Amino acid sequence: MTLNNKYTVLPTSTFKEEFKEIIYYIKHKLKEPLTAKRFYKKVINEIKSLKFMPERYKAIEERYNKSKILRKTSVNNYVIIYQVNNYTRTSIHFTYFS
Repeated sequence: MTLNNKYTVLPTSTFKEEFKEIIYYIKHKLKEPLTAKRFYKKVINEIKSLKFMPERYKAIEERYNKSKILRKTSVNNYVIIYQVNNYTRTSIHFTYFS
């Protein structure tokens, strides 16, 4: 696969804050630093993988804007919701923990 097919991954500031809080909670409140590290690596690797073929995951219907196509993937119970922009070749991420 060439660099021309590569997308830019743009996590939202909301994602960054929420993810940092989840990692902190696992590491310090649950006292599971190794689990936090493993979980962090899994999520980051999943997001990085969206640089190539980000449309491979299931499309979900956006409730308030039917023209917006969102997609989702997950790591354990952590659901990653993202949008792909083929014009700028970016995928923008926002997430929730279920």
